[in-house]
Amino acid sequence: MTEQARAARTRQRLVHNAAAEFAQRGYEGTSFARVCKAAGVTMGALTFHFPTKTSLAEAVCAEGIEGTRASVDDADRGAGSPLQAVGRIARAAAGALGEQPAAQASARLSREQPSLGLNWRDAWLPLIRTRLYQAQKLDELRPGTRPETATLLVASLVAGLEAGLLPQLGELLLLSSAPQEQLAELWQLTLRGIGTATPPGPPPTPWDRQV
Repeated sequence: MTEQARAARTRQRLVHNAAAEFAQRGYEGTSFARVCKAAGVTMGALTFHFPTKTSLAEAVCAEGIEGTRASVDDADRGAGSPLQAVGRIARAAAGALGEQPAAQASARLSREQPSLGLNWRDAWLPLIRTRLYQAQKLDELRPGTRPETATLLVASLVAGLEAGLLPQLGELLLLSSAPQEQLAELWQLTLRGIGTATPPGPPPTPWDRQV
């Protein structure tokens, strides 16, 4: 193996192990010493590739965004309509959170260290917004449903699953299934609505109507 190939493998091993640390402990709780131990490398090797914690966090965040974007692009290509694509993209984003430590770390670092200039939601939320606008043009949305409001709804669903997966948000939610399956169930519930009858009282405001 050439020196260049060894360096590339060491760098990737550092990013992989740092992702697990950042996801579990956050930016402040992650230490170079713990990353070195997990990766099985010396401090000198770590600082050669990443002189600062910020540079390491940037690499992990970028890795998480790239991996998530690959997953959602695959999901998008397999969709039959814009609204179906929205569900598939959101499910893929949830799956990345459940299966990719770098995605978990990227989601957490995006909140804790906005100064990094990298946001995990950029891997999937703009595509959600685009598909919802396309769905509106094809009359796939209920009358009165605004794509921006629907985008916020989908973002909130994924954020809820994120809260159940990452420990820094307090008590963990006990997910009854894999994140992507949980998201699929939530998405179907959203499409159907949760009420079986019109509630008593005055006519519903726009905030009360099903999306």
